[in-house]
Amino acid sequence: MAQEILKIKDLIFCSRPQLLAFKKLSYEFFDIALAPYGEYWRDMRKVCVLHLLSAKRVHSFRPIREDEVSRMIHKISQKASSFETVNLSEMIVFLTSTTICRVAFGKRYEQGSGESVRFNNLIHEFQAALSCFYWTDYIPLIGWVDKITGKIDNLDKIFKEWDTFFQQLIDEHLDPNRTKMTDDDDVIDILLQLREEGSGSSFRLNMDNIKAILGVIIDLIAH
Repeated sequence: MAQEILKIKDLIFCSRPQLLAFKKLSYEFFDIALAPYGEYWRDMRKVCVLHLLSAKRVHSFRPIREDEVSRMIHKISQKASSFETVNLSEMIVFLTSTTICRVAFGKRYEQGSGESVRFNNLIHEFQAALSCFYWTDYIPLIGWVDKITGKIDNLDKIFKEWDTFFQQLIDEHLDPNRTKMTDDDDVIDILLQLREEGSGSSFRLNMDNIKAILGVIIDLIAH
C-alpha cells in the first residue's frame, strides 16, 4: 500500500486537499505550501530555493539572528540581576517570531507594543480560521450552513485584514524614503526585486504571489 501511494500513484496523492480556509488565505493556492503539484508549484519552489533559502541568503541573515539572541540574553541578564522570574519558553517563542519578522518584513515588533498586540491578534485569528470546521469541505451539499452561521463572513474578514496588513508592508518597502534596519535585503525586498526583474521562471511574480508567500511565513510564526 505504501509503495502504491508513495511511488506508483504518487502524483495523485502528492497535493494537499483544497480546503476552504486554506484556499482563501493562500490567495487561491498562490503560495508554495498549499499549491497543487504542477508547473506553478515547481516555479514557486525554484524561486524560494534559489532566491530565499540559498546558503548565501541564509548566511546574510546571520547578523539578525545574532542581534536578536543578544537582545534576549541581555533581557535574561537584567531579570536575573533583579531576581525576577524568567519564562524561557515565552522568550524563545518571542525570539523565533521576531527573528522571522525581521528576516521577512525588515521590522521587529517590541513585546507589549501596540503593533505587537495587533500582530499577535491577527495570528490568533489566522490560526482559528485554519483550524475551524467547515461543512463545505466535507459535505458540500450543506455548505450553506457555513454561510448562515457566519463562518464565511468571518473568513472573508480575516482575509481582508491580512491582505491590508501585507499591503501596508509592501507599500512601506516601496517607499523610497524608507529607513532600513540593516543594509541587507529582507524577503519582501527580494520578492519585489524579482517582480521587477523577473524570477527566471515561466511566470512573473505579482502582488498576490508575494502576499501568498508571506502567508506561509506567517504560518511558520503561528506554529
